[in-house]
Order: sequence, then structure tokens, then C-alpha cells
Amino acid sequence: MSTEHVEKIATRAVIVIDNKVLLGKRGRGSGENKYALIGGKPEGSETPENTIVREVEEETGLTFTNPVLWKEIFDSQSVPGEHWHIYFFTGVATGELKLNKDEILDIIYVSKEDLSTVDIAFNHKEILTAFFNEL
Repeated sequence: MSTEHVEKIATRAVIVIDNKVLLGKRGRGSGENKYALIGGKPEGSETPENTIVREVEEETGLTFTNPVLWKEIFDSQSVPGEHWHIYFFTGVATGELKLNKDEILDIIYVSKEDLSTVDIAFNHKEILTAFFNEL
């Protein structure tokens, strides 16, 4: 029996407005009905930077510019049986929110103090705690 695993790639955007981070309530898939950082998986040979720009626009209607890699992790705990290589980007989001309700049901902005009261998917609570600690 092989113990080999396929590594999946995902990107996430840390969008900060007034010292709070934007989270979207997931409409489907892993973490459904929980809040998470906006993002997704690459299409074809798309780079992580291009992926996060596209995903932010698809899910929120916002234009995400100047993505800067803040953190890169390998996660085999958040989704049992899956191994993820995840890129977290900071950047500037502009425009008008227009949620893609197939993917994002709602958005909220959270501060470090809000983290304990929000149902957050995956390991994003720990990621956001680390982010806020660096501010």
C-alpha cells in the first residue's frame, strides 16, 4: 500500500481594512457555512499570484492588486486525508463588493479580538492570530 500523497495548491488573501481582515462565509465544499480567508485553487498553469487576483475578483467583485506573499505553509491537518501547499498574500483590494453567492454567502471584517467568537474554517484562526501578532 502506497503512502504517497498528492499535494494540492491553494491561495488565500489577507485583505485588511481599518485593522480588520475580510472573511467570507463559504457556500460550499470543505468548511461550508464557516468563515475563511478569500481564495482558491489555480487553474491550469496559473501562478499563485495570478490565482489570488482572479479568486478575489470572482468571489467578491473586488480588484486585488500588488499581491505580496506573506506566508507559505504545508497543511495536512485542516482537511483529513489531504495535503495542501497554501500561499497567503497581502495586497490592496478596491472596488465594490459583489459577492458570488455560489461561493461566498456573506462577508465580515474581524479584528484579533473577534477571532474567538467567529466560526472560522480550516486553520485560518491560527493564521490570523499570527498575522495580527505581526501588526
